Amino acid sequence: MIRFARFGLPVLLTLGLVACHDSKTTTAPGALANVTVSAPDSVKSGQGFTIDVSAVTIGVNNVHNASVSVALPAPLTVASADASSGTSATFVSGSGASVTWTVGSLDSNSQARLHIQTMGVLPSGAGSMSLTVTATLTANGIHAGDAVAHATIQLTP
Repeated sequence: MIRFARFGLPVLLTLGLVACHDSKTTTAPGALANVTVSAPDSVKSGQGFTIDVSAVTIGVNNVHNASVSVALPAPLTVASADASSGTSATFVSGSGASVTWTVGSLDSNSQARLHIQTMGVLPSGAGSMSLTVTATLTANGIHAGDAVAHATIQLTP
């Protein structure tokens, strides 16, 4: 029972966390960490909204030198990026906005969160637009492509 509580329970909790997000996540076999993106399915042009990103360690290993790059396609712009305590985020707004989130170290079975305040404005007369936000986590032992998450947002007039 103690063995399950130490190893199995954290894995089940992590899987439950991933299932609760509107996020398509790719994690390489044997990965030490995972990244998720949660965003509304649909927003109106000119309406502000929040994109939540989480970096989660899997199992008993610590993760060091972790960083998450978040790419937001035009016409999304970033108003602010609020990172959890002990981490920091910088952003570039405008056409093809991006956020760089320096996570640093994550202890085993822990997570850090990033809240991105954003908005998209459609050109006059434009119809709905489907936009995909991508988050990529890298760290010691975790290479680009090992932990990637996507969320698709429908921007409506």
